[in-house]
Amino acid sequence: MRLTRRETSRVEMEKIRLPLVAMIDVILFLLFYFIVAGNLAAEEASLSTTLGSAEGRSNSALQSQILIIESRDGLAVYRMGERVMTTREELASVLDRLPRDAGIIVKPSPEVPVAATAAAVQVAKDAGFTRISYVVAGS
Repeated sequence: MRLTRRETSRVEMEKIRLPLVAMIDVILFLLFYFIVAGNLAAEEASLSTTLGSAEGRSNSALQSQILIIESRDGLAVYRMGERVMTTREELASVLDRLPRDAGIIVKPSPEVPVAATAAAVQVAKDAGFTRISYVVAGS
C-alpha cells in the first residue's frame, strides 16, 4: 500500500505553453508572405484578354477574325475565310472594313517567313486592332 501521493495525470498548462516569441515570428512571417503574394496577384488580374465576356453582347461579337498566312510559290498569301490577299495593301483594305472589338488571330503556316508574319501583325495594328493574338504554327 502506498501512502505517498501520486502525481496527477493532468498536464499542467506550463508544460504545453509554446514560446510566445516563436509564435509571433511565425505570424509575422505569414502576414508578410500574404502581403507580397497579394500584390503580385493584383498585377496578374489586370492583364487584358481577348476572350471578353458575354455580358450584354451577342455571341458573334466575341468571335475574333482569323488571319491565316500561307506560302504559295514562295510568296506569302493572306487568307481570311474565302478572301485571299497577296499584298499588304489588299490586307490593309480588308482589315479596315472589319470590326475591331473582338480582335484578330494571326496563324502563320510553318513555311511562311517571319517577315510576312510581322508585316501582317503591323498591318493589323495600323488598322486599329488592339487585341492581336499570335498562334504558333502547328497549334
